[in-house]
Amino acid sequence: MALSEGLRMVEVRIHGRGGQGVKKSAQVIARAAYLSGFQTQDFAVYGAERQGAPVTSFVRIDRKPIELRGYIFEPDFIIVLDDTIERKKTLSGAKKEAKILINSSEKSEKKNFWVLDATSIALQETGRQTANIAMLGAFLKLFPKISFEKLEEAVKIELGTKKEDVISKNMNAARKCFEMVKL
Repeated sequence: MALSEGLRMVEVRIHGRGGQGVKKSAQVIARAAYLSGFQTQDFAVYGAERQGAPVTSFVRIDRKPIELRGYIFEPDFIIVLDDTIERKKTLSGAKKEAKILINSSEKSEKKNFWVLDATSIALQETGRQTANIAMLGAFLKLFPKISFEKLEEAVKIELGTKKEDVISKNMNAARKCFEMVKL
């Protein structure tokens, strides 16, 4: 999955609920990858457009132009922002070698699963339960082709209307989650 010449694109699927920053997560990953020299594509799929409804976002990352369109059915990475969504649905189509990152207080010993309580970390660092940016810090540990500096730059661009302290607090949460992921 090294994204050098001749290797295939990387596909990421993000699950959560409306209001948890699922779409924004995809935009930040795509922006950080773009700033790192990759071609990117991000988009979201909504059910009922209301807060709390399941939302899925997608990101494609490649060194070459991305011509493929449509849903990602067999992702290389799955990020689950809300573990109350049916696990069978969130893990559907995962490749055997897919890396799965779940925001939960539960523990898992499964291969290629990383479970961390990003909500608690976000609450501690930002005062809010929205853990999307914190989870992106953990994602960087699993996908080191994007630097932490590029993630921070992407967050500043995508959350541009936010106060500097909001961005700083979110990045502190992202750093903590990054450090929690053990490879």
